[in-house]
Amino acid sequence: LIKGAVIERIPAYWSSIASLWLIGTACWFVGTRADGPAALGLAGLPVGSLLGWTAGLTGAGLGVIGLFHWFGSRFGSPDTTLLRQLLPETREEKGIFLLLSVAAGSGEELAYRGYVIPVLSPFLGLPAAVALSTAVFGIMHGYQGIMGILRTTLMGGVLAWGFLASGSLWPAILAHTLIDMLAGVVLGERLLVRETE
Repeated sequence: LIKGAVIERIPAYWSSIASLWLIGTACWFVGTRADGPAALGLAGLPVGSLLGWTAGLTGAGLGVIGLFHWFGSRFGSPDTTLLRQLLPETREEKGIFLLLSVAAGSGEELAYRGYVIPVLSPFLGLPAAVALSTAVFGIMHGYQGIMGILRTTLMGGVLAWGFLASGSLWPAILAHTLIDMLAGVVLGERLLVRETE
């Protein structure tokens, strides 16, 4: 249905920001009812550890994007037209996209990692909870095409690992936000795989 549609970026950004904050807020209120913020993994870390984990996860996430860029360029798998249309171009769009990056980093991490993994783990076990939450996270990025789903799934796996290994959701939130900011505003066009590559 959306193939060939022209996307108006600013309304799309604002609707996404609203949706992500709604999801994140709902997970916050439901997830913290019994045990507070720690139930969502919002545990404090020493500053050095927080910065180290955040830098490592951000680097790993950008590495995943770079790997898929190389693969797509080498094997002729371009990014979707919709993904290209969603990249910000003007100063105003870039400003709103930065806010969207914060909404995605906080809302998606609270939902997919902080809420879903702890809720599903007692029933499915930790590995299955991580796998299911990561797969759904990837599928929800279907507008990016098959390569985008795979890229986002792998990225979700990296962020889930960081959450569990560090013992805190904060590095994943910060890294997710930084990855989106860098990939959308700073590197944007350079990361896209076009049909002519």
